[in-house]
Amino acid sequence: MKFMDPTILYLLWAVIPVVLLMGFGIRQRKKILTLFADPGVYPFLLPGMYPSLRWIKFVLILGALILAVFALAGPQAGFRWEKTHQKGVDIMIALDCSNSMLAQDIKPNRLEQAKREIIDLIRLMKSDRAGLVAFAGQAILQCPLTLDHETFNIFLRVLTPDYLPVGGTNLAAAMETCYSGFEKGSDTDKAIVLITDGENTAGEGTEEFAKKMAAEGIKIFCIGVGDPTGAPIPDADGGFKKDGQGNIILSRVDDKGLEKIAALTNGRYVRSVAGNMDLDQIYTQDILNTMERKTLTQGKKKVWEQRFQWFLFPCILLLLIEMILPLKKKIGKDRSCSAGSGSGHGSSGYTRTGRDFFFPC
Repeated sequence: MKFMDPTILYLLWAVIPVVLLMGFGIRQRKKILTLFADPGVYPFLLPGMYPSLRWIKFVLILGALILAVFALAGPQAGFRWEKTHQKGVDIMIALDCSNSMLAQDIKPNRLEQAKREIIDLIRLMKSDRAGLVAFAGQAILQCPLTLDHETFNIFLRVLTPDYLPVGGTNLAAAMETCYSGFEKGSDTDKAIVLITDGENTAGEGTEEFAKKMAAEGIKIFCIGVGDPTGAPIPDADGGFKKDGQGNIILSRVDDKGLEKIAALTNGRYVRSVAGNMDLDQIYTQDILNTMERKTLTQGKKKVWEQRFQWFLFPCILLLLIEMILPLKKKIGKDRSCSAGSGSGHGSSGYTRTGRDFFFPC
């Protein structure tokens, strides 16, 4: 047997003060009665009253409380196998890891903020597979499509500009690697989330690749990161990168190029404003609402049977017995007065005790 919420069993410790309180009350009652009269006259003062009945009722309430705690903890015993069908879509996330992503117009920098946004996106994905492509002047499949989102996050966190030896921004290579990462022959709906901060500086054919994606029903959602006026690119010496004439190089987002890629595939382009990339809106509004979720995996899961009734029914039974059980036994009037009639006082309706106290029958 196991419990769905075993922490509730800690409530059993609360039974101890209840036992002490109820026991104290019963003993105080007995003490008060002892001060009022000798125990020998209890049968005459309280005919039919038995102190043991009060203790029995106390034990019944105590047992009901313990059973109620076990029932609340959700006892489970026995299980069955249940078929599962996990449905979702395949999403490849392409992240620009070029040196320009270290610009600090978005705090702490563009790359770190993009990672945080992606992690928040992954938290929203329950049954969708996610893959990760890192790109700069070239692209690599950092994490294949997976339902293990914790593993995805591990691959994401280690990405830095030094991870890719070739500088620049090659959007065509990023899209091609994303396309290669999808399962061939799978009829699952597919989407690419392309996150970059600069113009396409290496490679050609971005529009041709976008048209190819559109022909196969793959949507591309583009995220432009950074200030549209441009931002300087940090270098290893603590300064900023400069061109051959000594001018500071500014990294600017190619809004028109990214908008065109998204439009060709019936996707959407979003420019990041103060680090907010709207990945949650893209996922909930554009992906979930417009793309069909299909079965990704099939399997079985163990479903435990709930057995709270094993404790709940005895609990109710004990409470009913406690409610029905009287605090004193019933006695007949004739029996209670029989002693009085034999002592010479039966005609007056009084009975006499050993200390010459008289009580009406």
